[in-house]
Amino acid sequence: MTASKRTIFRHKALQQYEQSRNKTVLPRYVSPPVFVCLWILLALLAIAGAAAWLGQVPTYVAGSGVVLEPGSTTQQGSDEAVAVVFVPATSSLVLRPGMPVQLQIGSTGPQLTTTIATVAPGVVSPSEARAQYALGGVAAAVITQPAVAVTARLGSSIPAQVYAGSIVSAQVQVGTRSVLSLLPGLGSLFGG
Repeated sequence: MTASKRTIFRHKALQQYEQSRNKTVLPRYVSPPVFVCLWILLALLAIAGAAAWLGQVPTYVAGSGVVLEPGSTTQQGSDEAVAVVFVPATSSLVLRPGMPVQLQIGSTGPQLTTTIATVAPGVVSPSEARAQYALGGVAAAVITQPAVAVTARLGSSIPAQVYAGSIVSAQVQVGTRSVLSLLPGLGSLFGG
C-alpha cells in the first residue's frame, strides 16, 4: 500500500487560513457608541474652553460711605436720597459718572444697584472729607485713609429722612477681566 500525500484539509481552506494570518488586525479597544461619546465630550470641552477664553467677569473696588442729610449742599435741592462713597485712592483707579455701584445700606438694610452720579475732583484726606460732607459721630469713622469721593443717587424708594446718616457699603465696578485669570497658576498669564 502506498501512502498518499493527501491531507484532511482542503486546499482552499488552507489558503484562507494563511491569508487571515497575514492580515493586520488592530485591536478594538472601544465600541462605536463609546467612540462617539468621546468625540462629543471633546467637543464640549472645546466649547467650554472657548467660553472661558472669551468670558469676562466684573472687577470691583470696595468703598464705604454714608447717606447724606436731606439739606446737604451736594443734593442740589432734591428730596431723593444721596450717598457719598469714599473709594480708596490708587494711581490706577479711574472713576467716572455712570459706572455701576452696588450699595448695602447698614448691615441689614436694603441692597440696590445704581450708578455713580458725580466724582469729586482729586483725592480728599479724612479730615477734609469730614469737614466737606459734615460727617460726625459714627459716620466720621467711615473714612480712614485718602480716598476719592463719589456720590450715588439712591432713588425714590429710599426716603432720605429715614436713612440719613446710615453707613453704606459699596462695590464699584471698575472693569472686567478674563475668566481664565481667576484660575490658580494661570492668573499671571492672563492679567490677574
